[in-house]
Amino acid sequence: MTNVARAALVLFLLVFGADLISAQQELGSDSSPDPIAALSRAVREAEQALAQQEIQIAESRYRTALFEGWVLLGSLAEGSGNLVEARSAYEEAITSAVDVRRARIALARVMAELEEFEEAEALLRLLIAENKDDFEARRMLSDTLADDGRTEESIQELEQLVSMNPEDLETAYFLSTAYLANNRLIEADSLLERIVEAIPTPHTHILVGRTYQDYKVFDKARRAFDTAIELDPRTPRAHYYRGTVEVLDPSRDFLELAVTYFEKELEVTPGEPVASVSLGIALSEDRRFEEAIPHLELAAEWPKHRSLALLFLGECLAGVGREEEAIAVFRKGLDAAVADIGDQPKEELPENRARQLASLNFQLAQALRRTGSNESATIHFAAAKEYQSQMTERSREKLSAFLTNEAANDGEIGFSPDAASETELNAEAARELKVPLASTLARAYLDLGVLAARAGRPGSAADLFQHAADLDPRTEQIHYSLGVARFNAGQFEKATEPLRRALEGRPGDAQLEQMLALAWFNSGEYANAAEILENIPGRPSDRRLEYLYGVALVRSERASEAEGVFAQLLTRNTDWPELNVVLAQAHAKQGNFDGAVELLERALELDPKVAEAHGTLGEIHLRKGEIEKAEEELRSELGAHPRDTRTMYTLATVLDLAQKPAEAMTLLHSLLDLEPRLGKGRYLLGKILLAQGSDEDALEQLEAAAGLAPEDPSIHYQLGQAYQKLGRTEDARREFDTFRALKDERRGGVGS
Repeated sequence: MTNVARAALVLFLLVFGADLISAQQELGSDSSPDPIAALSRAVREAEQALAQQEIQIAESRYRTALFEGWVLLGSLAEGSGNLVEARSAYEEAITSAVDVRRARIALARVMAELEEFEEAEALLRLLIAENKDDFEARRMLSDTLADDGRTEESIQELEQLVSMNPEDLETAYFLSTAYLANNRLIEADSLLERIVEAIPTPHTHILVGRTYQDYKVFDKARRAFDTAIELDPRTPRAHYYRGTVEVLDPSRDFLELAVTYFEKELEVTPGEPVASVSLGIALSEDRRFEEAIPHLELAAEWPKHRSLALLFLGECLAGVGREEEAIAVFRKGLDAAVADIGDQPKEELPENRARQLASLNFQLAQALRRTGSNESATIHFAAAKEYQSQMTERSREKLSAFLTNEAANDGEIGFSPDAASETELNAEAARELKVPLASTLARAYLDLGVLAARAGRPGSAADLFQHAADLDPRTEQIHYSLGVARFNAGQFEKATEPLRRALEGRPGDAQLEQMLALAWFNSGEYANAAEILENIPGRPSDRRLEYLYGVALVRSERASEAEGVFAQLLTRNTDWPELNVVLAQAHAKQGNFDGAVELLERALELDPKVAEAHGTLGEIHLRKGEIEKAEEELRSELGAHPRDTRTMYTLATVLDLAQKPAEAMTLLHSLLDLEPRLGKGRYLLGKILLAQGSDEDALEQLEAAAGLAPEDPSIHYQLGQAYQKLGRTEDARREFDTFRALKDERRGGVGS
């Protein structure tokens, strides 16, 4: 027998033979409650409590539903390999309820899988601090430490667990595997003997045998499997695993004994796919092709084994001269293997997959050449060579290590599976579940949001509605509810999009139109606000709406249109100070300073503290070059309205012009505390700092300003100056080039 043939059988036994009928049932383990049932029950109880006006109970049940739903979503994501999504779901679960231990355990597991070992350890140690008897957290901590390469600390954690609870055979088993992994055979033997003494069944001996086999202690593995067979010769998988030892032990001439044990396994479990394909491979390598064919045909019906079984089936058919059938089987095998790898690039294929595809192409090419199809054969020889190039040269020891790793990835044995998810749904069922699950969670968030809104907590309501919209944007009324809640919470910028979407579903809703217009207005999006207000029926007769429309026109550079709106309003409302201010601003935009000043003085007579009157006067004086008068008016405005950021910026500009840099910088720091993302504020502060010789501090402010307002040429000019003063010539040249390009663009292009 060739080493390659033996390696093929080794590969199959390891990758597909790990699904042991374990000792889990006999040891006993608590099964987690079905999360789907828990979610459904919590939602049902919440709805019942809500119907009975038991608000606190309803809210508590909805919180439970959210927790169960997020844990399940995390479980589904984790099961599909999307660890980042799983982490996010578990983090949501932790914020959803009070008793969240399950989610924290799951989150720690995912963090460890993402190699975020420090975060996982911190979370697990917190759980242990809360309950020193939390054995699950302690064992997971041991696993995390081991994965982080801290082997001795990991073993110490397990030893402490065993000493705390000597009757815990499950932990004793995990400690035995840790000992075996670190070549501490005597200590491992002692623990495994204790397990066998406690549960002297055939399945326990199979468990022990598989454990020794996985760590290549083949003599002890043989004895354990032999004992299982002696206790009950009809124990499923006992003969099968006894045969695998002969294959995996490189010191043995495996074939004859392996065939014998696989045949005996099929006497116990006729037609069992794993044993069938194992026996088929062994028989084919012994050139007993006719005997191998029926076993391989049976195994090829099982999707998990299909491509490998078809490879050896094709070889057997070719071996008995059935070339055309062999060609058809090789082609099916290729189709199955290609389907298995999906869109995975050739260069990223695991070596076992590359080897299988190379073998299928090579065997198909040989069969085609034997039947005279030389052109087709050439294509498959080339494909075989291409796949072969993905495989590295390796010794038997290296291949064994790789295959052992493949077996661990496929499924580990043990007292209880270290399952990643809380449900055993298959991939298709998981995908089908995600949509209704998200919808159920969205409804729970929606109902909780309604409760928060009724309790006068619009901010909390908005956050809950946002969760609902993120999970299922099709949820009825969600955009309306979210927009209204954001609006009522004063979160105008966040309110605009949901209100806009709600209006799409309810065109012509005057209340929604007004709310959206106000949200745009309060967000500073005056052009959008003006567009909506312009088309609201009955606006001209509504003093408040007409006023907002006029202001929106002024602030969206449509001052000439605004003057007509305000003139009409003023004829009916001569004693309205705010109206006089806004009309004055419209006049000032048009350059009519005298008319603006007259209106502003009238507004101040009506209300000496009316907002923006002194500020607008200050801006008019600034535009006329009257710096002292501008400073006086702006200080008056800021005295009445100390958090008016527009006035703060304008006054800082005036103070800079008045050669009062220290006071200007103090004012700008206060301004940026209120509006840290105000690009022009950072620009002015950087410009003043640069003039004062604080080049490094100036650079920090100017770089931030360029990030916030990249289209402002003045910022790039000052930034170039800062780089130049600091000796960063290339950076300075880049900024000056940007300055010139932006200036040319504003002028309409170079040479215009």
